Amino acid sequence: MHHPAALAFQDQIPDNHCYGCGPLNDQGLQIKSYWVDDNRSECRFTPQPHHCAGPTHFLNGGIISTIIDCHCICTAMARAYRDAGRAIGEGERLWFATGDLQVRFKRPVPMHDAITLEATVAEAGEKKILLHCTLSAGGKVCVESEVLAVRVPNEWFEPSS
Repeated sequence: MHHPAALAFQDQIPDNHCYGCGPLNDQGLQIKSYWVDDNRSECRFTPQPHHCAGPTHFLNGGIISTIIDCHCICTAMARAYRDAGRAIGEGERLWFATGDLQVRFKRPVPMHDAITLEATVAEAGEKKILLHCTLSAGGKVCVESEVLAVRVPNEWFEPSS
């Protein structure tokens, strides 16, 4: 488990307004991710009642996909900064976006359990990082996923005219 004093990846990434993981989005989910070891990161998420699916005791699939996507992309960014020998957010921005997101729903995700996401870096290059992720609740793996994180240019942060 991460050190209690450790700063979440999301709290170190500058200018992050993302709905799923951006600390600058007060309407968002604001997930927090931390290294467990050199290759694995963890995120814990507690669903709110308005995150439900049609049946109110299950978590909405879009919320599931969002938290997996954001946990993996932030893990990819943390890995890229580490590989560059820098603290997250230090120096030239290293930003990644989702190139591919595969989500396999194994069983419904109950609303009443805390959710644990665990991402493992499978391959890491300068331009692409592949991650495997599981979402567990109540001690059972409910969702398995693969996310391809792709490096994007800093121009993405300049508003188009």
